[in-house]
Amino acid sequence: MRATTRLAQRLRQPGILVAPGCHDALGARIIEQAGFEAVYMTGNGLSASLIGAPDVGLLTMTEMVARGRSLAAAVSVPVVADADTGYGNLNNVVRTIREYEAAGVAAVHLEDQVTPKKCGAMKGLALVSAEEHADKIRAAVAARTDPDFLIIGRSDARIPNGFPDALRRGQIYAEAGADLVLLEMLQSIEEMREAVASISKPLVFNYVEGKVPDLKVSDFAELGFKLLNYPVSSTLAYARMMRDFAASLARDGTTLASGPPLLSLHDYEQILGLGAYH
Repeated sequence: MRATTRLAQRLRQPGILVAPGCHDALGARIIEQAGFEAVYMTGNGLSASLIGAPDVGLLTMTEMVARGRSLAAAVSVPVVADADTGYGNLNNVVRTIREYEAAGVAAVHLEDQVTPKKCGAMKGLALVSAEEHADKIRAAVAARTDPDFLIIGRSDARIPNGFPDALRRGQIYAEAGADLVLLEMLQSIEEMREAVASISKPLVFNYVEGKVPDLKVSDFAELGFKLLNYPVSSTLAYARMMRDFAASLARDGTTLASGPPLLSLHDYEQILGLGAYH
């Protein structure tokens, strides 16, 4: 069964689907081996890992698709990917969808920021009109060849424009044909409840530590969300680990100093599936 179909069928089942984020294929394998049913490809983490820069629209569509292809090839679970704004106008959106679909990704979200965009947790976000983004969603839906390849309509309006405009945009994107809707940075349980009740398509939530209410998976499930992403959590954990590792090696002159022990080479090779290679 195709990854797209597995994801579409899973989202039609009761309960919430959790997709931890990662920025590389190793992270995707670790997430799958931990028992998660989907992986989220983070644009923020990719910008950090590929070019060491913040998520301010510097990566190209081809760079993002190439990483999406590597993640999808490394795991058997579906990959949900950040597709930013679609990287331009309607023509660019059409190509973006075709490239991501050909790469083996199972779903993408398109956001309603101007191009170049910024991370949704940053200040100074600028948006296109809801009507322009609805046209992009319609173009994305028409461009896919697999009906189970899911289009997520995302709005970043909550922080710059307030909740009423974010909700209005979510409703418009649902009507335009988005399979799911993501309202970035909802700021209260009340907003979440209203969004789930007022939008005709299933809702996605991006959990960003320190930027949204501190809730557990069970809370998001009870509120009625269908897909829960953790976009930057693993990248933050990686950055913390690398900073501590580098400081420890510089200070102590050894990798065997105090602190969490390194993963053994045996366990590392197990993650990578060394035994399957001749």
